Amino acid sequence: MTYVCLIAWGLCWTGLPVWAQTAGGQPAEAVGTGVKAGWLKLSDYPRPPAPDTGWGIHDNPNCMWQASPELLQEMRRRYGFSWFKVLACGANKLEVVKAARAAGIEPVVRLYVDRPAPHYPRPGQESADFRRLVAAYVKAGARYIEAGNEPNLELEWAAGEWEKPDRVERLCRQWLHVRRLIAAEGGIPVFYAMSVGGSDGRSAGQWWTDCFETFRKWGAIDEAFAGTAFGVHLGPLNHPLDYPFDPQRNLPHATPAERIESLMKDNSCYLGVELLIHLMDRYLPARIPILSTEGGAFPDNHADPDYPPVTPELHRDLNLGIFQRMNPRHPEYWGDPLFAQMSWIWHTEGGIFAIDSWHDNPKYGRMPILDALEKEPRFDRGVIFETVTSAPARP
Repeated sequence: MTYVCLIAWGLCWTGLPVWAQTAGGQPAEAVGTGVKAGWLKLSDYPRPPAPDTGWGIHDNPNCMWQASPELLQEMRRRYGFSWFKVLACGANKLEVVKAARAAGIEPVVRLYVDRPAPHYPRPGQESADFRRLVAAYVKAGARYIEAGNEPNLELEWAAGEWEKPDRVERLCRQWLHVRRLIAAEGGIPVFYAMSVGGSDGRSAGQWWTDCFETFRKWGAIDEAFAGTAFGVHLGPLNHPLDYPFDPQRNLPHATPAERIESLMKDNSCYLGVELLIHLMDRYLPARIPILSTEGGAFPDNHADPDYPPVTPELHRDLNLGIFQRMNPRHPEYWGDPLFAQMSWIWHTEGGIFAIDSWHDNPKYGRMPILDALEKEPRFDRGVIFETVTSAPARP
């Protein structure tokens, strides 16, 4: 296990965020649990108070907008949201994080900068400023921290960087830098969430595989993922939730091996989470939380002409179905590692993303999904951890 002392800040980093260490700096779970040292059980990761539905919503993409304490309380009480993706420009969302925590909502904070890949934050002053921001958000009540977004898209890379060779390796090298900074300030680093399709023609699934392979080749799986979470942007486009195994694709009886082969070829579906869990089992000694920090179904999406477009009613049915399968007792449960789905988006006032708003949509008004959530029975995902004693070792 890596052990680095940062004398200048009076801190030691053991490969685990501060909240997961004992007073002596040792991993709290390492003794007598069957979990490899430096790794945590899923039950050791923080979650919101019960009832933790795993339902969440994404902040306004205008990072200057502030969700009020009253709105956050309404999100929790009226709609059952227990997670909220916070898009922060610097320190401007500290009060939002405090209000979310007070409302019983788990905030996941993305520290926004334009075109962050593959350098944010650079060593030196930018990293020092980044650490101070992480420390401030952790003090305000945040635990999960993102430092990038969809690095399989060219528009998320600094000018001139996408065209350079060794794209995946440079991204992975930066991750090893940024995850240390976040963990040293007591946060849980959230690995970069990929877009469903990449600008280079590779799917999210192929980028996940290439990143895992890179860390494996470097002997850095523990350094990269112990004590972290994995960000994703899961969404069905305009596909049914069991795509590509729906009757229209004629694959409803695919074997487990056939399912993974199919999902590797086409993960433009919510079942991409099944592929990611499979890859975790292949590469990691234990599963880590998966946080879908964007995604869900979007109004008017007609990406696949073989399926109908997403009407307000289909938007309701797809998003409600995603949330229902967060329930551990659902027959088509997504799985324990998927901690939360923070769907895109609560609201924005204008621009290209306004049509995606759930509240006050410029074309449809109040989206039917909100009425459905008001009536939907609540459940607590915490029941899955009540009898858990250790995370299973993985081959």
